[in-house]
Amino acid sequence: MTMRFTASTGRALMLAAAVGMTAACGSSAPEPAAEAATSPSTDTVVLTDEAIKNAGLSIEAVRTTTRADRIAAPGLMAVDDTRTARIGALQEGLILETPAHVGDRVSTRQLLATMHSHAMHDAWAGYRKATADERRVARLLVFAVDAHERAQRLYADKAVSQQDVQRAEVERVSATEMVAVARAEVQRSIEELEHVGVSIHEDEPGQGPSGPEIADETEERVPVRSPIAGVVLERLVTPGSTVTLGSPLFVVSDLSRLWAIAEVDESYLSRVKVGRPVIVTVAAYPDERFAGTITFIADTVNPKTRRITIRSTVANADGRLKPEMFATMSLGEGDPRTVVVVPAAALQSVNGAISVFVAEAGGRFVVRPVGTGADVDGLVEITSGLEEGERIAVNGSFVLKAELGKEPNGGN
Repeated sequence: MTMRFTASTGRALMLAAAVGMTAACGSSAPEPAAEAATSPSTDTVVLTDEAIKNAGLSIEAVRTTTRADRIAAPGLMAVDDTRTARIGALQEGLILETPAHVGDRVSTRQLLATMHSHAMHDAWAGYRKATADERRVARLLVFAVDAHERAQRLYADKAVSQQDVQRAEVERVSATEMVAVARAEVQRSIEELEHVGVSIHEDEPGQGPSGPEIADETEERVPVRSPIAGVVLERLVTPGSTVTLGSPLFVVSDLSRLWAIAEVDESYLSRVKVGRPVIVTVAAYPDERFAGTITFIADTVNPKTRRITIRSTVANADGRLKPEMFATMSLGEGDPRTVVVVPAAALQSVNGAISVFVAEAGGRFVVRPVGTGADVDGLVEITSGLEEGERIAVNGSFVLKAELGKEPNGGN
């Protein structure tokens, strides 16, 4: 069958095609516009004035301040070794009494313990023999001096010869030397007693010793005394303990001054100098600052940590700081510089990034990630993302973060 096209048929087909294209265009063109109108924003929160008021939002302008960078080094509080006595046994013996206990505050020369030792018997025997010899030769000296003076008078009366006078003088000189030797031996025996902890006091020279402390002589016990005033930190013996020469007995420390010991990276060495002030903080008193001074910088670098040990002294007259407390040492102040800061309350973590909410007109708050630096007294340095004068949400910014996470029309 053969189809025949006339002129009227061709015009009808062209008109139908044009109508079809127009219909097709008209039905598909509005779809992108509709999608754009319904697509929600993921970084903006819009609140009415009433909602801002109810949420307790406060808006502040970003400002700048002047700071001098400091190094914060973690460390520990420790006893000052120059004010600490680690007391050991001066002789072998048996501990008899320990009147001092851990935590006791003791004065210089206060008795900490007593012990029995054979060395005490020998020391007392040597002392008694030396004093007896001194008294004997002192009497010989008196006799020799009198004999020499008498010989001189007789020689003047031509009753004795010159040889008799010379002999008397030799005896006087010999007696004088014997007295000097005897007194040296007495002093040696006194020092031996002092070595085991017994103090001996003598009268004026030439009058002989006044005698030892009666209690020590009668009991012949070796006293263990504190060489400094301070606090008993350790008691390493109990009554009945046997000790040898050098055995540790007590640790006493003056805690009115402590050490703060920390490590800093070797790159900061140029900013750390002996004599420079530091600020020490501890967790027990987070709002207080304790002043210190650097007194020591290690001469070697720790090969494992690549850090250098530094030490500072900190006054502790009130005793609030304790040895072995964790501490943070702030040191090495650099040149002052101007930095942008915001209150710590303005910072929120949004999608894993530290951000702020920038306030715009019409109650709009836009999330903006920022770079942060040190937090000093609640003001955080902003290294990137904000400029001075921009307005941001501070108190209540967590409400904006919560609103940001809601679905469109959620909660309606």
